[in-house]
Amino acid sequence: MKTIDRIAYCNRLAGRSAAEKTAFCMGMLVAALVLPPWPGGLLVLVVMLVATLGIAGVPTGVYARMMLGPLAFLAVGIVPLLVSVDLGGRWVVDLHWAPDGAELALRVTLRSLAAVSCLFFLSMTTPVPQVLRVLRRLRVPAVLTEVALLVYRDVWVFVDTVRSIRAAQASRLGYSSLRSSYRSLGMLAATLFGQALQRARTMDSGLRARNWQGEIRVLDDGAAASLLGFTVVTAVVTLTVAASLLTAWMI
Repeated sequence: MKTIDRIAYCNRLAGRSAAEKTAFCMGMLVAALVLPPWPGGLLVLVVMLVATLGIAGVPTGVYARMMLGPLAFLAVGIVPLLVSVDLGGRWVVDLHWAPDGAELALRVTLRSLAAVSCLFFLSMTTPVPQVLRVLRRLRVPAVLTEVALLVYRDVWVFVDTVRSIRAAQASRLGYSSLRSSYRSLGMLAATLFGQALQRARTMDSGLRARNWQGEIRVLDDGAAASLLGFTVVTAVVTLTVAASLLTAWMI
């Protein structure tokens, strides 16, 4: 998670408008969900890979490691599509390949990877605070974006807290055996829970003291959207959809 956040601030598209990148992501995501998986899903996947790895300069190794999670869930999910189960008798179960299982599994795989690649593009090129500012401009309720921002901030605080506590426990041989590991993990969880409650109370008191009205106003230091940027985004999405429909019609 920390690697993704660092890349979001340091990629080649970090200086571009968050609104443009969000529009590109949403447009391609809709295309991935609406177009036929073949060839639409494949074209969306290729375009997003080029945009993320080629244009934004996201490291291929990091991207591949991030894909392992969705691929694992996808592998588990397509197994029932490949196998057909028949109850031949009272205690007989017949397992065989489903007639259209391979084609259906391929369609699900292409559509899923295309959609995931769109979300990966946004998460690896746009920091979370900038995405939340775009949501505010889209009239998303302020309470939702503010809660998301506070949770995002607290995640990093708790990650650093866990690392500090675990390092202190390890220096005292808290993980030298299985029994001590369980005990140390229990103490870590209890300590973290207590600190989370205390931090929440402190934050609530601080916000009330500053007359919080449901929105934290901060300086918007992101790049401004441009007509040229939205034109390029619209052109890429339109060309992808047109190429997909034309290819599907030809085959």
